[in-house]
Amino acid sequence: MTYDSSAARSTFALDTDIGTDVDDLLALAMALGSPELEVAAVTTVYGDVELRARIVAKVFAAAGRAAPPIAPGEPETLSGRPVWWPGHEGSTIADLGEQVYAGGRDAAGELAASATVVAIGPLTNVAVALRRPDRETERVVMMGGEFRAGVVEHNVRCDVTAAAEVFASGLDLLAVGLDQTQRVRLGRAELDAISARGAFGGLIGAEMRRFWAFAGQDHNVPHDPIAVLTLARPDLFATERGTITVETDGDGAGTTRFASDPAGPHEVVVDLDVPRVTEEIVHRILAAARPAATTA
Repeated sequence: MTYDSSAARSTFALDTDIGTDVDDLLALAMALGSPELEVAAVTTVYGDVELRARIVAKVFAAAGRAAPPIAPGEPETLSGRPVWWPGHEGSTIADLGEQVYAGGRDAAGELAASATVVAIGPLTNVAVALRRPDRETERVVMMGGEFRAGVVEHNVRCDVTAAAEVFASGLDLLAVGLDQTQRVRLGRAELDAISARGAFGGLIGAEMRRFWAFAGQDHNVPHDPIAVLTLARPDLFATERGTITVETDGDGAGTTRFASDPAGPHEVVVDLDVPRVTEEIVHRILAAARPAATTA
């Protein structure tokens, strides 16, 4: 039976720490190559949020797409934890300093005005947005947490205070944890295919190679694209409903736990179709990086 993609059509605001791990870039590219998805706004979080916003603007320009509102958000964490900044952010991207976007946008306001928020970085902006009494947000889809081995995942660790606020808000939330995302790999064949797909593909390939060199590995784990893909292809994922909590103190700070409960406000992905998820991610990135795309 053919999957009916029209049933999964979704508009959302994307909150991202793009520029560090290349998976944020892959997630945005995948969204641009997904006809079922519309990115209505992009907000940046954690560290040099202005630089991250310029990277977002460059992505839309390189893909030949008109950019939605782009808003730099919170540079510091609510927890007070120092920002981890490797320093390679944007290093392979030409003309980054020349990228512009409409200023004066309020990141928390953009997120609070969106019914669906996809969070693929630390949850600082999302927590601030959910404090607003006029928020229209009904659902958060996030890459974060780890629900099997007690591993502290990066996005949660970066701002445990924000994660605790978001989980405690009672808002409908779908989490894709490290236990599932680490099952998927993009290797040399995928890198070569993407790199060969026009100017935008070349930009993505350069960022992939840069992160491989930084991490000392020969593959990417597409954590963030997997979270975005849940909106376009929910049929490829199995989920369970319950309640997510996070430890906020002590040596275990950042550890996420899931208690199954059919009436709970949260869902976690408990299984995914690895070959088909991999195929969908690559296919959609290649669609976004069509040869006709040009840099700006």
